[in-house]
Amino acid sequence: MSRRHRWWVLAVMTCASSMIAIDALVVLVALPTIQRSMGSSSTALQWVITAYLLSFAGMSAIGGRIGDDLGHERAFRIGTWLFVAASLAAGFAQSDAWLIAARAAQGAGAAILRPASQVIIFKEFPLAERGKAMGISSSLSTLFYGMAPLIGGVVTSELSWRAVFFVNPPLGIAAVVLTRLLLTDGPPRREPVDWASAPLLFAGLVCVVLPLAQARYWGWSSVAVVSLFSAGAVSLTLLAARGRRVSHPLLHLELLRQRQFAVGTSVVSAVRFAFVGFAVFGVVWLQDVVGLSPFEAGLAVLPLTLPTVVCAPLGGRLYDRLGPRVPLGFGMGLCVAALLCTALALHQQDFAWLLVFFSVMGIGMGLCVSPAWTAALAGTDLGMRGRAAGVTQTAREVGAALGLAVMGAVVTHVLGDRLGQVLQQDGRLPSERTGEVARSVGKAVEATQQGSRLPAGLPADLVPALKDAVTAAVSAAFYVGAAVLFLAASAVVLLPRRTEAAEKAAEGDVEGESKDRGGDRG
Repeated sequence: MSRRHRWWVLAVMTCASSMIAIDALVVLVALPTIQRSMGSSSTALQWVITAYLLSFAGMSAIGGRIGDDLGHERAFRIGTWLFVAASLAAGFAQSDAWLIAARAAQGAGAAILRPASQVIIFKEFPLAERGKAMGISSSLSTLFYGMAPLIGGVVTSELSWRAVFFVNPPLGIAAVVLTRLLLTDGPPRREPVDWASAPLLFAGLVCVVLPLAQARYWGWSSVAVVSLFSAGAVSLTLLAARGRRVSHPLLHLELLRQRQFAVGTSVVSAVRFAFVGFAVFGVVWLQDVVGLSPFEAGLAVLPLTLPTVVCAPLGGRLYDRLGPRVPLGFGMGLCVAALLCTALALHQQDFAWLLVFFSVMGIGMGLCVSPAWTAALAGTDLGMRGRAAGVTQTAREVGAALGLAVMGAVVTHVLGDRLGQVLQQDGRLPSERTGEVARSVGKAVEATQQGSRLPAGLPADLVPALKDAVTAAVSAAFYVGAAVLFLAASAVVLLPRRTEAAEKAAEGDVEGESKDRGGDRG
């Protein structure tokens, strides 16, 4: 296969992955317009986002297995067509239920095409170029992820909220057409699969991800959260027990016993855990303490994504030349340092320092994310790479939900304690109003800057203490994120060094795949 052909394949797979990156955030900007246009409730709007996330997380492992069973090229086209059809359905939605169902279908399509696209990139490139190719794909997807709010804002303002869902279909159709021209389907595998376990896997993951995403609103001890966690634990336990009894289980748990896959997947999940919390609560701090507008705070987060775009290909090249330990160790080290330094620097309440450490975090993620994905896939057998990619994608989404839930719980707990102490010592407001005061900090800071009346009857001289309380809460959450990253970084030493035998085995995989595709063409 020619070098030019491989890079065309990379471009097509990256184009498809960019659809997912765009869709993850572009809808957020359009939500207020959707609410005014369709008269949607706040709960319905929340489910427009949640339905996509739950479907994506719950279906990713199944989507990876579909690729292994039907062939990754076929799975890619199936997932892309589903994503395109669901996007069109969302654009033409006439009710909340219609839009939510279409968003769930988008998540299912993404869960099928995403693992397939990654495996196709991995197997189309020889060992010496795999890291570089994965890095470039990750870099461009991150670029579109960072641009998604801007794209959504422009399209919604100039056209309509419906147009945000029409951005993806042209990309998807082009990707399917080019895939037909560039790739030849291999024969589907005839291995039987225990598809009866799919409802257990999907239900178990949804029952874990949903309460993680909603715990801040429902309460960790609420009946809904406890019941869902219990149902998730039962479903996943039954899945594991069934997997031991059948000869061809849906989810091969032996993947987790492969060290390189386990470490790579843990790094992907931990980085996502920290990144989501770092971005979300960094924006909260910028608005509630510094007093930036939502638009200004959104621009301030760009240093998290732009360095990742630049450094992801570098991380891939380092993986190709030095193996996984160097880029993963250095990148994770930068991420841990960025979180720790930010947690300390927040108390200075200096906007410039946060930009510096956002940039350091972006560089660290760029160096370690694509090598972590490459290491996870390289640590699995050729016939299991689809399900491996699906499991890693699932771990990534669960890590995001867990990061937001855990770091959010830390912020809520510390902020409540600090504000309670402030109100008790001040004495002008009853401690029973702690929750109301917590929700009013950002408005109070904005009112102070504008010289207008403060909300909730807050005294102006109390605002600095309120800002200190928010800072302490966000700082504590960042320490938690740093601890999780440090644990994952410590596991990097368990990765094997690249040996000559491993390189020959990997090259043998590529040669075997090339021969198979050549035979198919003949």
